[in-house]
Amino acid sequence: MEADLHALYLRRLEPWPAAMRRHLYAVPGDPLSACFGPGDHGHWAMQANNTTAAALAVLATDPELDPTHAGMGRDEMLSWALRLIHFNLTRHLAGGGTATDLLPWGHSWISGLCLERLMHGIEALGTLLPTCDRDLLGRVLVSESDWLLDHYPVAAGLTENNRPESNIWNGCLLHRTARCVPDAPRCAEYLDKGTRFLANGISIPEDAHCQDRLGARAVADWHAGANFFSTLACNHHGYLNVGYMVICLSNLAMLHFSCRVNGWEPPEGLDRHARRLWQLVKTCTFPDGRLWRIGGDTRVRYCYCQDYAIPTWLLARDRFGDPDAEAFERGWLGILDAEAAASPGGAFLATRLADLEAVSPLYYVRLEGDRAGVLSMAAFWRRRLGEGGPAPSAEGSACGPVPILTDWSDAYHGSALVRGPCRLASWTWRAAVPPQGLCLPPSASAMAEWRGNLAGRVLGLGVFNEARCQSDQLDPFPGGFATCGRVTVHTHQYVGEGELPADVALLDLACVALPDDRTMIVVQRARVAGRAWLREVKGLFLQIPNDVFNGTRRTYRHVAGQLQLTGNPGRETTQAVPGNWLSVDDALAVVRVYGPPLCIHQPARRQIAIRASAHQPHTERAGGNLYADEICCGCTTENRAHDADSKLFDLAAVILAGVGAEETAAWLAGQPPLRLDTAAPDVRAVGVAGTDDRRYTLIANFAEAEAVVAVPGAGTALPRVLAGATVRACDGGRWEVTVPPRHVVVVVSDL
Repeated sequence: MEADLHALYLRRLEPWPAAMRRHLYAVPGDPLSACFGPGDHGHWAMQANNTTAAALAVLATDPELDPTHAGMGRDEMLSWALRLIHFNLTRHLAGGGTATDLLPWGHSWISGLCLERLMHGIEALGTLLPTCDRDLLGRVLVSESDWLLDHYPVAAGLTENNRPESNIWNGCLLHRTARCVPDAPRCAEYLDKGTRFLANGISIPEDAHCQDRLGARAVADWHAGANFFSTLACNHHGYLNVGYMVICLSNLAMLHFSCRVNGWEPPEGLDRHARRLWQLVKTCTFPDGRLWRIGGDTRVRYCYCQDYAIPTWLLARDRFGDPDAEAFERGWLGILDAEAAASPGGAFLATRLADLEAVSPLYYVRLEGDRAGVLSMAAFWRRRLGEGGPAPSAEGSACGPVPILTDWSDAYHGSALVRGPCRLASWTWRAAVPPQGLCLPPSASAMAEWRGNLAGRVLGLGVFNEARCQSDQLDPFPGGFATCGRVTVHTHQYVGEGELPADVALLDLACVALPDDRTMIVVQRARVAGRAWLREVKGLFLQIPNDVFNGTRRTYRHVAGQLQLTGNPGRETTQAVPGNWLSVDDALAVVRVYGPPLCIHQPARRQIAIRASAHQPHTERAGGNLYADEICCGCTTENRAHDADSKLFDLAAVILAGVGAEETAAWLAGQPPLRLDTAAPDVRAVGVAGTDDRRYTLIANFAEAEAVVAVPGAGTALPRVLAGATVRACDGGRWEVTVPPRHVVVVVSDL
């Protein structure tokens, strides 16, 4: 019989407080106060303090706490929790004190979030929280709510001024204050503006004209702007951000469960559009709970947004009646166990983020606190509300599994995905590190990495190398998609004085996911824009994480045998791969059609890092937070000068999801993929046998003008054409295909 989830969350959390003693700080001269981490007035310091306070409060008050498993006793946990809460409240503007940097905190766009993520801990403490602190909490809530009324407007935007998550947590805070302090003079105003914030959380363009009632007004009357596209895509921090879709749902979960625990009526509009958003988030989740971030991530892998999937899953189970959410919980707890096993002493992230802790204790404790906070939410809510059935369903929808989408696309982001039993495939142009593609079996979430994946990699000598993307085509079709575009690599901020920013390379890219639930084809061409020094040139660039989540060991099989590679090896190596194919752990196959030979590049140490920006230019000091092997077609990692318009790489490769070494070898022996002659310098063509007994001819036209290409035919019937082109029969049993400029088309025929 499976262990109940409340117990699993509790066991995962119990050893953590003792591991974090080094970051717990007793404030000198104030025996009632303590802080976790720096304790300054900045909002992230206070959030780390509050998530930790909540985790300690939940642990200290749980009757099933196992003192033999916990490294800190119940009384000590309770003492730290109360002192952390007292510190937070008394150092707020309403409390009259100052934080460790001698400044008070509060009254910012994000300070309400610090309180929202504390409240389940307050509820767990109940009467154990001293009356003076409970009264002060009421004053802090009123102070923050009054500031939101008078100084913080409700605003929204699809790409500029995008505020879905902050609108939600600020709306939740206003509704919470109205319930916690019902005699506050401005209580009615809290309810009104709180609903306006919530109506502009998961808001879409159609809301501007929606006449559905939300309280006393139509949705259109509440509407300030759309934060989500009609497709439910969210452009947060400038890219397609699945993580912040999760953050939005997690903030709804916090107020939802407070309403459940306290017997409050949920505010109207609390989960407007939330079930639809959950459907997309569920689609973008591997079966084991790891997020499938089709638009990538700029931050530490598998931390902040991934952690807040836990309250999102609990919301899906409790509010939408989706029983599938429980499998995500169990799967992700297993992944957390793997990471915790690599971090001795009970810490969650001590091994993978050791370099980060050394240069930014604040960022490190924030991430540790986030994980502890969400685990404690799950432990508390499951204990108080039981392991059983859901609350009444949202928006009149029936309880039951929310169906996973089999395909989805969003034109603004140049993003498409297809999902089937054997393959998850996606491509996104407006990504965190653009563009990026992914093709994996659903069971291989630990093989997912997003940073420019499958798009080749060219770096100039500047500190920053930006991939400026022009997406010319995105054509979804049943079971697949085709996309084509160009990347200009722009390098700037050199070490040398007077060196000018420059465009150093042009990459033409085409990607097709075939409708066979197995296959993705990638075509790449890279040229030097003007004579340039380049420090890295890697064709294909398929990244395979090789870190704590897979035991830092990968097995690669090829035509001449196999390699077993250990991640994070401490020295850089590049190993040639015999033949034209490579199998990764018998779960993923890579087949070179033409171009430079296959190789596996291993950097010396973890290289997947926080993305540097103008505001954070020195993130390299924090080291990497995930290690990945790099499968390339050609790999250069030393500075070299290249003449203008010289070729860097020109290749095509096939990725097969859920295919082992023997299957790959048999497939190649029977119907090997072929490069087809197009007689045109800017057109590439490849013939591939799908696993669905069909022959696919991919034609990528990288030219600025229309191209007419003759390809081999079979029989007299004209083939189907996917992704928009025209075809006609011509002499010699061939077909003539007209391909638009900067487009890729797919011609389909039976084998």
